[in-house]
Amino acid sequence: MKNMITTKDLGALNELMTFEHWMAVKLFHCSETISNSELKTTFKELAQVHIAHHEALLNYLEENAPEGGQE
Repeated sequence: MKNMITTKDLGALNELMTFEHWMAVKLFHCSETISNSELKTTFKELAQVHIAHHEALLNYLEENAPEGGQE
């Protein structure tokens, strides 16, 4: 069963997806520039978590989008 996605919901999803993507990019960048291997690994793992969150939000949007892409 699909959940009804409103314009307000789409705005919130957009903000969350943007944040998750931004965090993943920043963490990957930090992991590439830092020399401490333990922190490098931690940053990469955290980036993967944010990527998973972004993908979960995208899947939710795809599963609940109105038919034809319009309400």
